[in-house]
Amino acid sequence: MTEKVPRPGYIWVYDFAATAADLPPDSDLASYVSADAPAQTQDQIDDGRKVGAELARELAAQIDAMGVPAKEASVDTQPAINDIVIRGYLVSVTEGDAKKRVAVGFSSGESELKIVAEGFQVTDQGLRKLGGGASESTSSKKPGAALGLVGVIAMHNPIGLIVSTGIKQHDEKTGSSTMSGRIKEIASEISGILKQRFQQQGWIE
Repeated sequence: MTEKVPRPGYIWVYDFAATAADLPPDSDLASYVSADAPAQTQDQIDDGRKVGAELARELAAQIDAMGVPAKEASVDTQPAINDIVIRGYLVSVTEGDAKKRVAVGFSSGESELKIVAEGFQVTDQGLRKLGGGASESTSSKKPGAALGLVGVIAMHNPIGLIVSTGIKQHDEKTGSSTMSGRIKEIASEISGILKQRFQQQGWIE
């Protein structure tokens, strides 16, 4: 966030999307989602939405604790001018024979789970993008694992929230203490980078 941005009245964190249907059409991620991605089971959708809601709630609480007012947003939220909106997505990336398949939410098979976030400033002409970033999780935790397709989003924006802690979607049960711990770790890494940006902006000391 190299430009100066007015201190927001609130930062609104929306539940992280867990299905393609939840993906806003104006999201940069939309162009990366594979048309041939397999359909999700109802359990995968439900589990993903639980994780997405918990991640938004935890991130909003951690931002608020810094001294910048933040709340979990809903479909009825009406942000004010200069407020900041954070939208996030759970993204599964599966290695194919010739290319990587990208899908929103939990999926079957040996896939990586990435956490992608986009930030926007509310203006009188609508949302103005500030940046985005990616957090990845692989079952093998291979050293130097590439960010992959969605990582492109993080390479040309002013915030670049890139964190390494992620969720082992096949090894950790949704609602378990381990999963909750992972979610808090992800939120902590994102909020830690945001704190540095807020300090640069002069919003907090």
